[in-house]
Amino acid sequence: MLKGCGLSLLILAALVGGYMFGFDQVFPRPEGLIFGGIAGLITFFCIGALSNAWQAHSDWSLISKAQFGLQLNGGAKVAVAGRLKAIGEPIKAPFSGKPCLICEYDLARGRGPTTSKHENTGSDYAGFLMTPCKIETSFGEVRLLGYPMLEEISDNVLITSDAVQNARNFLATTQFEDRSGMKIVSVLSVFTELWSDDDGSVTKNMRLTTIPVDKLIPADAESRLMSQAELEASDHKFDDDEDEDDYEQLTGAERLGHELPRLVEKLVEPGTQVVVFGIYDEARRGLMPPKGSMYANRLRPGTPEKVEGQLRTKMLANAIGALIVLALLHGGIYLAVQNAKQKADAEPAAKLEGNSYPTSEIRSL
Repeated sequence: MLKGCGLSLLILAALVGGYMFGFDQVFPRPEGLIFGGIAGLITFFCIGALSNAWQAHSDWSLISKAQFGLQLNGGAKVAVAGRLKAIGEPIKAPFSGKPCLICEYDLARGRGPTTSKHENTGSDYAGFLMTPCKIETSFGEVRLLGYPMLEEISDNVLITSDAVQNARNFLATTQFEDRSGMKIVSVLSVFTELWSDDDGSVTKNMRLTTIPVDKLIPADAESRLMSQAELEASDHKFDDDEDEDDYEQLTGAERLGHELPRLVEKLVEPGTQVVVFGIYDEARRGLMPPKGSMYANRLRPGTPEKVEGQLRTKMLANAIGALIVLALLHGGIYLAVQNAKQKADAEPAAKLEGNSYPTSEIRSL
């Protein structure tokens, strides 16, 4: 993933630098450099959209092949559809306590009276959990090896007394890797380890902060929150994006919701219908990226028909949108360049005309 980010930054630098150089030859500074940088940035995002469209088309093709029941070949990119089942026992999600097969969790400190509601406090604890599992397809079982990237699975934000108590117990009883230095680099470097796992069992718990647990979770938090059962029986909901701009205007429960850490889980529960894209390992009879490969397993919930529809929409939206923006951008660049050239050509003629002698003086000579 770090290599992929490095390549993206290199492409961005090349595009921005190229457009800035080209605009600098035509337009005066600093306007030429500014507009060149903007044009390069827009082009970079359009190329990214076209890349996403191509990826969606490739995934769509893999699903179409899978529906014909084609034989799985070792080393080939495939799409496998079916229900995801545990080979052994499911695991428990750390905050909700729900049984699951795959879990991504994130704990971020709460927003206090001095923190803006739009300010992102960053993750303090994060982790990836997975139990050995298999995909039950129409042509047999396929093991899921290597932690998959979870796509189209929404975050579940938890603010109940049960979740807070579970989080407190989890932080107190779990051993975490200390990655409290550079958070982004630390988390990104973990993915290559997860993708290369070859037994389907993953336990990666990371601490990204030096703040003590008792500072992240107030001591009386559980007593001031509703339980999961009480929350389900009531109509009250905590909104992470409160309309009030002033912290002092919040009620006691709302204020506590701001002060508490943000508990987030992304789960894949047993029996979920999924489509998984990966590289088939014939020896292990499962989806396993080769060592050193940047092609990770990717999991989407839903039937093949549903996922096909999502991919078709994504492909068309990205391709059409990117092409329209590129056409408008470069059409505007062409007109601006032609206008600049016309002005440049007109300037010498205007100077010559301004320096010419009147006709009467020429005749007198």
